[in-house]
Amino acid sequence: MTLWTPLFSVLLLAAVFGLGDYVAFKTKGIISGIIIAAIIYLAGFWSGIIPATTTTSTGLPAVMVNFGMALIVTHLGTLINLNDLLKEWKTVVIALAGIIGVGIMMFTVGAAVFGKEYALSAAPPIAGGIVAATIVNQTAVAANMPLYGAFAMLIMSFQMFVGVPITSFMLKKVAHGVLGNTIDTAGTKELKKINLRILPESKSGFKSLNLSIAKLAAVAFIAYSIAMLTVIPGSAPTNYYLNPYVAYLLFGILFMELGFLEKDSLNASRSFGLLMLGTLSLVPGSFASVTPAAFLQMLWPIAGLLILGATGIAIFSIVAGKLLHYSMPLSIALGLTAMMGYPATYILSMECVTALDASEEDKEKVKNYILPKMLVGGFTTVTVASVIFAGVLAPMIFG
Repeated sequence: MTLWTPLFSVLLLAAVFGLGDYVAFKTKGIISGIIIAAIIYLAGFWSGIIPATTTTSTGLPAVMVNFGMALIVTHLGTLINLNDLLKEWKTVVIALAGIIGVGIMMFTVGAAVFGKEYALSAAPPIAGGIVAATIVNQTAVAANMPLYGAFAMLIMSFQMFVGVPITSFMLKKVAHGVLGNTIDTAGTKELKKINLRILPESKSGFKSLNLSIAKLAAVAFIAYSIAMLTVIPGSAPTNYYLNPYVAYLLFGILFMELGFLEKDSLNASRSFGLLMLGTLSLVPGSFASVTPAAFLQMLWPIAGLLILGATGIAIFSIVAGKLLHYSMPLSIALGLTAMMGYPATYILSMECVTALDASEEDKEKVKNYILPKMLVGGFTTVTVASVIFAGVLAPMIFG
């Protein structure tokens, strides 16, 4: 009897990422669980203990490629609260400016120093999280260039080592500015709320897990069908005027606002955990083709591109913040939410508040100023903009 059955492969996958979750928890998110997974799988592949076939024998990667990622990205659209984004519109603009900074820095300096493929493969994960990195990885594998998919995953794994310490330092500056009254904490003018709902809320109390997934799949199918109508003729690999991943996200937002989809759909249907494990199952396969020599060659581009990405974020966030009358430390912190996302944005904000030598009233004042901006900033970059960025950029990288 062979050890490496699909069941055992799933056991290893869940155990490795479970260990990664524990390390991330103990280090307060500074060490990503993806780093732990990368180390274990790379060591296993190089030593021959873990066969490369285990990355496909679970069946989960096929599930994710065929329909899982469509459900995940459509689900992300149901997390978006348009009124929160509208209320913190300055935060949204500054966060988006940081992503523009990443793009410009990667297309120019990054491509010139490290090569187009490395630089552009790094851009989406620097601008966001695992979904953006996974989109790059899938495109790289489809183009028969899996090394760049692995590179994108490694960039995502290491980016917190750059983003977290800088953001923590900047938030302390912001907190002291609030306490010293050198930062204006007056709230923005209340704007009229958006309400697109046309379907009434159900009052029957009836809930069906299967129906929730069916509705999510229906919206994803509509989005996919429309995206297929926008294929650019002759593009190789296939490119679109409206990338399917972008369509999934936008239609998820729209149909949630209309009242057809439930907010946080996959969690409402209790399906998020398994599909997220399926997303993680795409990670080890990208490492199977990485030799020790290739890994060593990647270390300098990883470090260099992360520094360039953070620099691009800082420059463009500062400029946008200056125009919108946000302080330089706050602007940099908001831009760098791209390199961490939730829950790191929450953890760093609360750590900053807890460490203050101030009254509880003053701590509450700082928290009320920092926390909403950091949460909206991370949501804008990681959940929304990076998915769109990856969907548009990934087909360009390997064309």
